[in-house]
Amino acid sequence: MRSDASAFVNSQTVLFGGTVVSLLLLLLQSAGRIRSAGRSSEGASDSTVGDRDATTSAQPERERTKRFAIYCGSRVIFAYQFLRLLACISLLGLSIATTSTGVHRAGESRPPLWWTELVECGVYAYTTILALLALLLPRQSALLSDHLSWVLLLTWLIYVYRDVVPLATTTLEPQDAWEGPMLWAKLSVLTVAAAVIPLFMPRSQNLTDRESLTAEQRASWFSKRVYGWLDGTILKARKVDHLPLEELPPLAEIDQTKYLVDHGLKYIDPLETKKDRHIFWGLLRIHGREYAFAALQTLLVAFLGLSWPLATQGVLMSLEEGHQQSIIRPWAWVLLLFLGPALVSIFEEWYAWTTKRLSVRNEALLTELLFQHALRIRVKSETSSSSGEEGVATAAGQSAKPKEDHLTGKLNNLVTTDLANVTEALKQGLIVVVRIPVRIAVALAFMYSVLGWSALVGLATLIAIMPLPGYLSAWTQTYQKKTMSKTDARVQTVHEVVNVVRLIKLFGWERRVAAQINERREEELKYIIKTRWLEVAIMLFNYSIPLITMAVTFAAYTVLMKGELTASKLFSSNSAFGLIQYELYWFFRFLAFVTQGRVSLDRINRFLHETELLDEFADAKENEAPAREYVHTSHDPEVLGIKQTTFTWTNNTKVQASGSVASATPSRKFVLNIDGELLFKRGRINLIVGPTGSGKTSLLMALLGEMHAQPSGPDSFVSLPRSGGVAYAAQESWVLSDTIRNNILFGAPYDEARYAKVIKQCALERDLSLFEAGDQTEVGEKGITLSGGQKARVTLARAVYSSAEILLLDDVLAALDVHTGRWIVDECFKNGLVRGRTVLLVSHNVALVRPIADFVVALGGDGRITSQGSLEKTLQEDRELLAELATEEEQLEIAEQELDKPEVPGEDTGKGKLVVSEEIAAGSVGWSAFRLYFTNASRFPVLYWAGLSFMLFLTHTIMNSQTYIWSLWAAEYEEHEPAEVSVPFYLSVYGLAVAASILFNAITWLVYLTGAKRAAESIHDKLMMSMLGTTLRWLDRTPTSRIIARCTADTHTIDSTIPRQIFSTLGTTIFMFLRVVAAVIMAPLFIVPSAIVGAVGALLASVYIKAQMCVKREMSNARSPVLGHFSSAIVGIVSIRAYRAQDQFKAESYLRVDRYSRAALTFSGLNRWITVRMDIMGTTLLAVLAAYLIYGGRLSASNAGFAMNMAGGFTIRILGWIRELNELMLAANSLERVQQYLAIEQEPKPTSTGVPPAYWPASGDIRVEKLSARYSHDGPRVLHEISFEVNSGERIGIVGRTGSGKSSLTLALLRCILTEGKVYYDGIATDSINLDALRSNITIIPQTPELLSGTLRKNLDPFGQHDDSTLNDALRSAGLFSLQEREGSARLTLDSEIAGGGSNLSVGQRQIIALARAIVRRSKLLILDEATSAIDYETDAIIQNSLRSEIGRDVTVLTVAHRLQSIMDADKILVLDAGRIVEYDTPHGLLARERGYFRGLVDGSGDKATLYARAGLAQAS
Repeated sequence: MRSDASAFVNSQTVLFGGTVVSLLLLLLQSAGRIRSAGRSSEGASDSTVGDRDATTSAQPERERTKRFAIYCGSRVIFAYQFLRLLACISLLGLSIATTSTGVHRAGESRPPLWWTELVECGVYAYTTILALLALLLPRQSALLSDHLSWVLLLTWLIYVYRDVVPLATTTLEPQDAWEGPMLWAKLSVLTVAAAVIPLFMPRSQNLTDRESLTAEQRASWFSKRVYGWLDGTILKARKVDHLPLEELPPLAEIDQTKYLVDHGLKYIDPLETKKDRHIFWGLLRIHGREYAFAALQTLLVAFLGLSWPLATQGVLMSLEEGHQQSIIRPWAWVLLLFLGPALVSIFEEWYAWTTKRLSVRNEALLTELLFQHALRIRVKSETSSSSGEEGVATAAGQSAKPKEDHLTGKLNNLVTTDLANVTEALKQGLIVVVRIPVRIAVALAFMYSVLGWSALVGLATLIAIMPLPGYLSAWTQTYQKKTMSKTDARVQTVHEVVNVVRLIKLFGWERRVAAQINERREEELKYIIKTRWLEVAIMLFNYSIPLITMAVTFAAYTVLMKGELTASKLFSSNSAFGLIQYELYWFFRFLAFVTQGRVSLDRINRFLHETELLDEFADAKENEAPAREYVHTSHDPEVLGIKQTTFTWTNNTKVQASGSVASATPSRKFVLNIDGELLFKRGRINLIVGPTGSGKTSLLMALLGEMHAQPSGPDSFVSLPRSGGVAYAAQESWVLSDTIRNNILFGAPYDEARYAKVIKQCALERDLSLFEAGDQTEVGEKGITLSGGQKARVTLARAVYSSAEILLLDDVLAALDVHTGRWIVDECFKNGLVRGRTVLLVSHNVALVRPIADFVVALGGDGRITSQGSLEKTLQEDRELLAELATEEEQLEIAEQELDKPEVPGEDTGKGKLVVSEEIAAGSVGWSAFRLYFTNASRFPVLYWAGLSFMLFLTHTIMNSQTYIWSLWAAEYEEHEPAEVSVPFYLSVYGLAVAASILFNAITWLVYLTGAKRAAESIHDKLMMSMLGTTLRWLDRTPTSRIIARCTADTHTIDSTIPRQIFSTLGTTIFMFLRVVAAVIMAPLFIVPSAIVGAVGALLASVYIKAQMCVKREMSNARSPVLGHFSSAIVGIVSIRAYRAQDQFKAESYLRVDRYSRAALTFSGLNRWITVRMDIMGTTLLAVLAAYLIYGGRLSASNAGFAMNMAGGFTIRILGWIRELNELMLAANSLERVQQYLAIEQEPKPTSTGVPPAYWPASGDIRVEKLSARYSHDGPRVLHEISFEVNSGERIGIVGRTGSGKSSLTLALLRCILTEGKVYYDGIATDSINLDALRSNITIIPQTPELLSGTLRKNLDPFGQHDDSTLNDALRSAGLFSLQEREGSARLTLDSEIAGGGSNLSVGQRQIIALARAIVRRSKLLILDEATSAIDYETDAIIQNSLRSEIGRDVTVLTVAHRLQSIMDADKILVLDAGRIVEYDTPHGLLARERGYFRGLVDGSGDKATLYARAGLAQAS
């Protein structure tokens, strides 16, 4: 009795102390809140409450109660709080009654100290006051409820310890039994108040935040832990075919990207931290508290995991010793068998939810960090899309970025693969560091308590063997790095191919390009398979290590310690070994994730700290004043100009004082030198002129801060006033994948009158009238809906519509025909909205803009200013410019008589929609998607999969036999003396079973990996051929980001996730089948609860998978817009920075990332939802089996242990099976997405009958008979039964207005569009020839040629078929060397690096390189779409001379002409109008026609005599 009294005093002391601590903390917290709120706010609050009381006093009682409940937050919360108040009052009354009456059982003493009786009364009085105040003071309800819950919980735990726990033993009794029935009444009410109400009461809500809280935030603790707040989403998904993103639970404010950026970016952004600190420490600073809480969660999981072996030991000991001899009652072990795993599941999923939420936050934060950092990067010449005019190339000997480091491709890799690796590593890192070591230690400690020091022998064995997987893991890391590099190389190649796929198709390179991709794919797969084999080896080691350790431990226990290995010892220690095996498996698997994450995090960190930034950001990073923003000596903030400053594309370039560049190397480092003072006129049009490569664009870039500035004198400055705004229009027009209107507005408010003026002055009225949706027409990715001239005018309209006072226009007239250019000069620049604004206009066409130029800056080929001032002054000082102007004026007179009118836009799909919506399949993944994988795994798929299933069946049968061997061994101790048991025999049989399982496992993996490699290779090949074999129209309608997503993320899933999930799902299915069969054999009644659990599980799984598939699809499709926004912003990065539109693009990025985060969090929540439910059902099933074995079964302890082991494996893996099946279905979404791209429209495939003769083509003869063409099956004809003949070697000029069918004719000759009629090339009908054979024997040079990323050699000879001398001869013949000699700059060589698309070359240089490529190809038919309106006239003269003198006389040349002078010496001229031939004859014959269409044009020309002379006529007749 003395010990009971002491325990009672101690427990009451703890209760009293806890209550006092709560009271003190409550007082301190309340005082703090009062101080922070202030007396004024307190008075306002009181008056508000008083007013509300006065108002409500006049209402009826029911209405007042209703309003009060709403004021408290909700009726539900009010009901819970009121119920808790009643419970506290009841507890206080029961406690007083117990103290006053002294009720107790006979023979039992009451507590010895009178004050202990009052402690309980005082505690309940305190809780009653708290409950009442929580009800009356809603604004303080959360604080009061917390204290109330903890005090009640402490009281409840004390009662459970004193009076409930003793009931589970046969030796103890409840310590408060003297209270009699009053004890159980108090305990029941206390359970409701302390456990039930806090678990199920929703979160308290104030009026101010009730609407802003999400369903999760409003949910009760129990609902959060079982994810009941997702029930509504799951029910919605069950009722519809597809659940859209808008129906998913919204993001909480703390999960939104803007909130994360505002609160977290300052710790990880190098510009804000001002330190060279690794980004990991910044992330830890942001989420350190959350990660600490997650560590606590996983620590609890580690300790609670021991409940399974403990309960197993207790159940089997009860069977061995009998119910009466056990100290712990059997039902307690059954209860532990249920509660332990259930709590493990709850805390494990809580941890998973916490870390997944952190991963989503980190992903959003890092995505925005990378995006914002990319907006600060200096776009060097080799990656610039805006400096293309400068002709800056980097030779191989320079520090040119390798292809995988190109900005767009690198960012795509960082925000996809690397970011996924980082988030996964941060999620699993705590498991590796905390849970796994602790759980292994706990399991070993338990084994020591069961098996004694033999457990230490097992530990020594484990330590000795464990380094082996570590060595393999190190190899795995090496191969993973190599695999990532190979994957990067393949992805970059695919990225480049997708960006120039039109070029590839026009040249018939599909098969060769596919072979190049397949070569890189083969290298990637080789390392993937090696990595997989290492992973299999690690898995087999991890599987065998616990088994070997267990065998050694049991051998030591039975042989050395002479211990009796009973069923309770064997199966409980076996469970502990199972824990060790499980944790070791995940340790090495998660270790690989952590290693990958570290590598990826280092890559992100290097990108943030090592990429070169613009000067203003680089100075900010160094914590310096922006030194490059020099202050003008006059202190006039309105000055626009530069003085004594040198500019380079990188601050690593060492520029000599003179600014010259060494010419000994083949590199070209462009330097812009402003030696004196350059001041532009404000409010006027300033013209910037100069030859190609002289630095006109660089001058604009220098003003915008895009180039690195180095002062050359004490008074140096760079001044671009931004107070009134700056607008910029790039030479290579940049448009967003949005409507035409939104491209023009660019975030500015819509002003109808101003907008109408802009449309008119930029000559867009007619274009918009031709679109069905007008200015709501989507321009598509890269503006594919618009022609080049239309894109240029939309870009110009954006600048004109803006309110900016300063306009920087980079050759915006280059892509326009003369008529349109003249209109814009007259209507927009002279008298329009541009008037009175400061304009810096770069132009080649001096004659066209001469009337509006108020100030002219002329640049020379060396990047220096040759003259500046008025146009007359500049012409006097620059003879070359004067001569060029005279030539241009002559050409302008001629060009004004051209047939071209403003462009007719491309095909409109109706309603303004061009880009088709992302495909989202509804329902479950179809069998056809799985069939795609299954049938590609082997040539004999049925035999292959049947054999694999048999191998798995055999492997798992052997694995189950190991447990049965243990049960037979344990049974021997039940029937024989320990000395009679043959330990070596059972160890030998067990060893053979382990060896056999390892052998069959390895063979099974060998068979499977062979099929997986074949499937991955075959599917990727088909995807590439489908993408390369599709039509140009499909490519126009499909954003490249979607194609790249199929070739990157989806391909990665098919390479890794799909094989793992198929093997795992198939293996788990066979494993579960064998387990349940074994359990049913031992306990036949087990089939009943198994069937019930299976039925309920199937129901839950069906609704879960339906919802999960919807969310997975939305999550996949929400990712592409994030990448598309990245790519679009990088392409237009200079324009974005010029407009200071970074915030606008950041806001759009926030929206897109939030959409992805919303789907990702819901996706994770659904996983948690099903896991908790299936785990609890599984533990319930196991507890039912244990209760049956104890109270109703007749099995021995050994057979019961075997049955529990089999059932335990089944119940544990049933959830895993559903999860694996679901993950397989989700991963198969990638198969589905790839399959969609295997079924896209295709061009005709090559056939054996379509191979032309080896001699073909021997000549360039062309015969066209009734050729008609259309762009789609239901589209209108663009060519109408045209017929003509061209003899080999003839030069044919093709002229006609825009929309007359010139480009359509060239595409029809190449069979790029749908055609009718016949085209004969060297006597063979082209529709009978394979497309690759046809296109590889025709060379087309488009108006803006596309170049490949890589060396100049690669562009001329992509497949290494020619030697360098041939390539250099082609460059010389094309006129490149003549052009470079005229410029006086260093040469482009075969090793010079060319940026993707040729963006670091001028349009003229690209035309010349394309011409050189045509010379190398030696085609008998050359089609040239002149780019004369986009290049200067001297460059055009070089190209025209090369066409006349260097192209072989046996080559037929078709020239789509824009200038009459360039085709007057052609053999024949073809005049088109509205898709029909108007005239076709020699220039002489056409001019001889009195009223000819072509003659009328020539006669109206200002240079008629010259044109007649070129045609071979002395004068017009």
